[in-house]
Amino acid sequence: MISKTRLARFCYRQPKLRSNFLAFKSKKTSGVTLLELVVVLAVIMVISGAVFIGTSGNTNDYRNLHNASIILQADIRYAQRRAVTEGRRFGIQLQPQLNRYSIISLYPFFEIHRTIYFRDGVTLRPTNFPDNTIMFLPRGTINRAGTVELRNGRYSQNLTATVGAGRIYVYSITN
Repeated sequence: MISKTRLARFCYRQPKLRSNFLAFKSKKTSGVTLLELVVVLAVIMVISGAVFIGTSGNTNDYRNLHNASIILQADIRYAQRRAVTEGRRFGIQLQPQLNRYSIISLYPFFEIHRTIYFRDGVTLRPTNFPDNTIMFLPRGTINRAGTVELRNGRYSQNLTATVGAGRIYVYSITN
């Protein structure tokens, strides 16, 4: 048989344990659960994926335009070097209506060395060169300065050739 004192101690302890347990449960805890963290990371990933997909097309447009500009610059310099080394007129004949250009020579007769077409949405705009031709004299200079504009979507690049040294400058414009 259990004595009254033991019974009193047992009964006294049990409510005390219950009250501590309930007090622990109702206490506010700070921090983030794993589920909340996973949900926030998923939302961030969805938003960043949408932004990346939305801007990747513009990056490709600019990259294609930049590559076409570099190729055109290299061909202009190639025509300039050929004019100096061979001692005859070499040039670039721009054909905006066909979206292409040709490397040509004039002396002793007209000759087309190579024709390059613009692709990937890059378009050649009308120029202010006479007869749409950048012509290099045998000393490597051009007879008239002008600008060539390449466009792709909302981007454009201007290639400017100057009289004298025949230098070529490239300007990028975003509309």
